[in-house]
Amino acid sequence: MGLSLVQSLCMYAAAMALAVAVSMWFVWTAPPLPMPQCAEIVTPMDVVRGALVRDPQKSIIDLWNCLREYKKDHWWHTTAGIWGMYVVFKIFGPFGAGTSMVLSVLIGALYDEWAEPFTQYSLLAHLLGVSGEVFGGVGGWLMSYAIGREILLHFAAEKMARLKQEMDKFDGSLFRYMLFLRVSPLFPNWFVNYATAIIGMPFLYFSVASALAIQPAACMSIAMGGMLRDVGETGLDIAKMAKRGSMMAATMGVLSLPLIPSDDWAKGMARLKKALGWSKEKET
Repeated sequence: MGLSLVQSLCMYAAAMALAVAVSMWFVWTAPPLPMPQCAEIVTPMDVVRGALVRDPQKSIIDLWNCLREYKKDHWWHTTAGIWGMYVVFKIFGPFGAGTSMVLSVLIGALYDEWAEPFTQYSLLAHLLGVSGEVFGGVGGWLMSYAIGREILLHFAAEKMARLKQEMDKFDGSLFRYMLFLRVSPLFPNWFVNYATAIIGMPFLYFSVASALAIQPAACMSIAMGGMLRDVGETGLDIAKMAKRGSMMAATMGVLSLPLIPSDDWAKGMARLKKALGWSKEKET
């Protein structure tokens, strides 16, 4: 017998309380922040209230000024704190909606380790951003699978019905549907994490599609963070920014190609061949 709505809500609240308690323990046991650089940074409660999304530029700059100093002496605490915050806000999506992009840009601004030689894009920053996105999504999926059914059916019945209607358009191809959900703006990211666990999406499809679909967005946001770091440290270099921007656009284009559904790809190629005059005319 499944959980009731009240039981599900109580367990969700308990999981959130546990996450808050662990976060507070981490903050209290961590070395103190350098106050001159960290006086105006956003707090976790500011994130919940939406401050990080309402004024992302100031939030990122303040956090970068603070954490770049803190990271010099406390690399592991800085990395664990940022990655853990990313994962927690992804798991409890409705309370941290919109933070992923800001945190990815911040990661790109803070980390320059494992940089590839042409654009100085940090592979470590990419690993941190993508793994935080995937592990946070997986955590939300697993939690919803365990306790989320009654909550979603009660508070988001219309969205659940629409989700199932969209599934019928993919002729039973669940992996293609999962990719579509990841790149489509039809549903919020947190809702996709929660709802796909209820409609029968296989865990492997969810995990692989999440890892693939996040690549273009991760490249864009982390590269933006890297450019902000360079501007803050060395000033504005138009030529360098143009080189990075072109490389970023090319990388995003290549990474986006596998996300195009096969039917749409075939139709697009047929139209291109016709426009170029490569298609063979049928004999009459």
